[in-house]
Amino acid sequence: MSGDDRSASSDQPPQGGQQESLLRRWGKVLYSLTPRGVERLRAGFEDRFNGIEDAIRTLQDELAELRDERFGPVEKRVDAVERALGAVSDETGRLRDEVFPASVARSDALLERLAVELEEVASLVERSLLGEPLPISGAGAIDEGRLAGALDEVQPLLLETFRGSEEEIRHRLDRYLPDLRRSTPVLDLGCGRGELLLLLREAGIKATGVEGDMALVQAATRRGLKVIKGDVLEVLRAQESDSQGAVTAIHLFEHLTSATLAAVLAEIRRVLRPGGLVIAECPNPHTLRVGAAFFWQDPTHARPLLPETLELFIKAAGLAVQRRELLHPFPEDQLLADDEGGTQALTNPEVTALADRLDRLRRRLDEILNGPRDFAVWASKAEEEKAI
Repeated sequence: MSGDDRSASSDQPPQGGQQESLLRRWGKVLYSLTPRGVERLRAGFEDRFNGIEDAIRTLQDELAELRDERFGPVEKRVDAVERALGAVSDETGRLRDEVFPASVARSDALLERLAVELEEVASLVERSLLGEPLPISGAGAIDEGRLAGALDEVQPLLLETFRGSEEEIRHRLDRYLPDLRRSTPVLDLGCGRGELLLLLREAGIKATGVEGDMALVQAATRRGLKVIKGDVLEVLRAQESDSQGAVTAIHLFEHLTSATLAAVLAEIRRVLRPGGLVIAECPNPHTLRVGAAFFWQDPTHARPLLPETLELFIKAAGLAVQRRELLHPFPEDQLLADDEGGTQALTNPEVTALADRLDRLRRRLDEILNGPRDFAVWASKAEEEKAI
């Protein structure tokens, strides 16, 4: 076919089916441009947008439900883990700051004593190998081993009878720990069996005891406690000035004469750092059962010491009294007064008044006879003071 033939064929009008299809498409286009067509097109778009919004809202609801059901427990577990980590951190800090230093101090004390004992044994072995005579105490010398054994039998019985069991005494001494934590090191005068020293070691507080009884010193040393054997006044005089954060005297001052007590308090003031603390606990003579009876059960007591008298001695030594507390009341089954109030059922006014008066008298007698068994005094050295 020539080019003229193709040109002639392309100019021919479309056939009937094609023409109808073309007219239909143009009709749709023209209809879409009419207001009605535009409105229908807009409505179609709105329906599609509404469908999309519904799908988005459904997705949001599903996400919220997933968050509440899955992420809520996860958040709670995360919070629990954070709290557990905080507790572990606190416990780690306590172990690092309190327990480990105390354990290290105890180990050092035990190793030091072991080294001394090994050196003594080595010296004895060396003498034996060389055929040298071993040292023997003279006929007039005191057998410290036998003396310590005898005191070891008697002293625990005295302490158990007059002061209570070791567990009971340690429980009573808990009240002093908060103050002593802030005042280290601590020098415990008349430490006895070492109840307070044990509490201080467990709390990570550096402390040294002073005790004159050899049996008690040996028992405390076997526990790894640091105890100086000697007279309280002499040991205080050997301490450096401004070297102690606190000095405690639990049931010690009632064993001293007035002159010794004054000298001990003066030395306490000297060895304390400025702002240092003194805690003294003694039997309470204001309670007659204590001052007239129980106090004298201990043959080592010198004289009853009233809290007012002790505070005067403390002030005379140049220390400032902070507070006084009455401690350790008698058990309720040993009291005279009845707390249940038996006068409520009485109907006669005169009888009721008399019963009330008797109750008041019994309570007053309880205050005099069965009051607190002990008292404690807190005192301190002035902040700006320096020892001479």
